[in-house]
Amino acid sequence: MTDRFNLTQSLTCIACGDILNEPISLSCGYTVCSHCFPVSSPTSVKKSVFKCPVPHCDSATHLFGPELLPDVAATELTNILHHVILNCSRPPTPSDELDPAAKMDMIANAVISSLKCHRCACPVADAITTPCGHTFCRLCLLESKVETDACNTCSRPLPKFSSLLAQASNQLISTIVKDFQLSGLLPCNTRETQLLGSASLQQYNVPLFVSGTVILPGQSFRLPIFQPNHLRMFRQALISSSRYNGLCLASVHRSRPEVAQFGTILQIINVEHRNDSVLIEVVGVDRFKLETHTEEDESTIFGNFEILHESFIRQLSIELPNSPSADDQQGLIAQKEHISNYAVDLADSILQFIHQLGTASDMPANALHTQTAGLLGPLWYESMKSLHGPIPSKYNPMAVCWWAAVVLPVTPSDVYTLLRTIPIIDRLELVISWMQAFQSQWERCRSTAIQAFNQVPQQL
Repeated sequence: MTDRFNLTQSLTCIACGDILNEPISLSCGYTVCSHCFPVSSPTSVKKSVFKCPVPHCDSATHLFGPELLPDVAATELTNILHHVILNCSRPPTPSDELDPAAKMDMIANAVISSLKCHRCACPVADAITTPCGHTFCRLCLLESKVETDACNTCSRPLPKFSSLLAQASNQLISTIVKDFQLSGLLPCNTRETQLLGSASLQQYNVPLFVSGTVILPGQSFRLPIFQPNHLRMFRQALISSSRYNGLCLASVHRSRPEVAQFGTILQIINVEHRNDSVLIEVVGVDRFKLETHTEEDESTIFGNFEILHESFIRQLSIELPNSPSADDQQGLIAQKEHISNYAVDLADSILQFIHQLGTASDMPANALHTQTAGLLGPLWYESMKSLHGPIPSKYNPMAVCWWAAVVLPVTPSDVYTLLRTIPIIDRLELVISWMQAFQSQWERCRSTAIQAFNQVPQQL
């Protein structure tokens, strides 16, 4: 057993080299003996400073929660290992005449029962161990955080959602699960979810969430949810997704008078529980086109839709004959290259325009009030980058479209028009049309401001 599955090696403390004793799993993914934890820095005078006992740990921080308790699954596995070692060291008894294969199955079944998620009771997938010592599938743990904000087993509080999302997998449990999968004793599942799975872009009977706001791919947004029916919709619309490896919402911005035809898949990156309300931080990942929907009540809507993943969107409406000639193929390649270069040129024009809006005014320093000067200038430019991330490269025209729509002063209806525009060239040209209208309006306003200022007597 121990040789076949490397159980002894897996259950050896990486800090002291002995078999684990009261094992504790750290958020960096490593498991150590309780007496190897914590390690205090000798340079600390007033208080102990944690130093990870794992020599090659590269995690900058570690999660502790209110207290760090022994890893339940690792403890059960070490007990099994001690039992196996004890049986191997004692003199043989009549019970040892049992079929070795049967004994192996008994031990394997005991190990497998310790590798189950404490929420779904299935073999754990992408194992995460909480500070209270219980191991879950990552998606199951994120669901518990959103639904109850507590461990599903012991009801102790959980760390922040963003911390759980970024936490390293439990290497000990993951290694043993992989060994059993390679041996055929556990299925080699990848935790493919029924909704928003990676197998198909076509999705059926997906609960929809009405956000009230048009949220674009790549856009970060904070959604406060406090009305009872909206909270109920949020809980019903929460989706565990293997495609996006996290919790998601299929969001549309309106449901009355008609459900919006286009929406955005939102990935949840943080959740804050505040009394009877929830504040969720999301980021848009992909658009979708709603085909049909059913509405049970004002907080329960289901839809069938197609995910509009950029790599699968046809940017050209060019049809080749059934048996294309070499000239047809070469022509299509040349056309695609031309479209690609044109898209990069349009994206570059958009970025230059935004950069122009963010440059300092060439008017005299005392020409306008400082608040007016900072409306669209260096302060605005830096705040946009701080809020919405760095400026995309012109060689990523899709990202340029979404980023420009977020930072430019355009109406929600204009943003939705961009969301429902499919070809990238059409999207870029739409943003260019916004720029031209905004430039014309800005020049008129600026000219009016200068004329008004020149008519005011200058004070010394």
